[in-house]
Amino acid sequence: MPGSDVRQSREPWWTRRASGLALTSTAVVAAMATFLVSAQAALTRGQTRTWLLAVGAVLAGIAVLTNLLQQQRFRRQRQTLEQVAVDAEAALTLTINGVFAPITSYLGELVSTSSDADRAHVAGQVSQAVVDAAVTLTAAEARSAFYRLDGDGLGLTRESWGGRSMQPRPRFSGGTPDGDAVLDIVRQGDFVFVDDVAASPMVTPTTGSGYRTVVAVAVTAGPVPLGLLTVDAPGLGDLSEDDVELVRVLANLLGAAQGQL
Repeated sequence: MPGSDVRQSREPWWTRRASGLALTSTAVVAAMATFLVSAQAALTRGQTRTWLLAVGAVLAGIAVLTNLLQQQRFRRQRQTLEQVAVDAEAALTLTINGVFAPITSYLGELVSTSSDADRAHVAGQVSQAVVDAAVTLTAAEARSAFYRLDGDGLGLTRESWGGRSMQPRPRFSGGTPDGDAVLDIVRQGDFVFVDDVAASPMVTPTTGSGYRTVVAVAVTAGPVPLGLLTVDAPGLGDLSEDDVELVRVLANLLGAAQGQL
């Protein structure tokens, strides 16, 4: 982006408005003055008339130049906004490519891995890459965790997490309200989006967890329940329906990896 466009985009709004008003006012005043001088020149003769005509020409030139500057200013503003949008889209594309590249790479490695120990190791790398991707692509202060379904199906144990420094709860246990709720989500292959945990009886955040909104998606391999992928954030409105769809995609990728074990 040209340096002048960068300065334009960082210019305070009141400065931009003042500049626009100044250019518009100059154009109007110059046009009015040109009309008045031309009218006066029609009533005079000799050097005075010549001088007035010269002044009128200069004023007309100022009016034209001011209009051109105003048009150029509008074009630059439009180009700056367009460039900002293009740059934002390019940055998002790079971010998405950056977070999905390791996941797809690990999935490819998993297919060619033969030993159980190596497959478990690569599957663990996939789960970590998935929670990292969830954090990167959702809210600024997001936290994500993958909980594996216990062998007896009566609980969920945290396997990997990323994001805020406060660790997520280590497990969900059946026989508790929140444990039974998330186990039902996993068994049914479902998902839930709670936009305000303070108003939901389903969620019981642990002390000091510091989140107000959460998405939880079942991780499955076909009909087989495997676990739960969660993303939470500290502020109301930090997560949206768009984030739900993203977490569902990540949960599918995670299910594809965990289903190989």
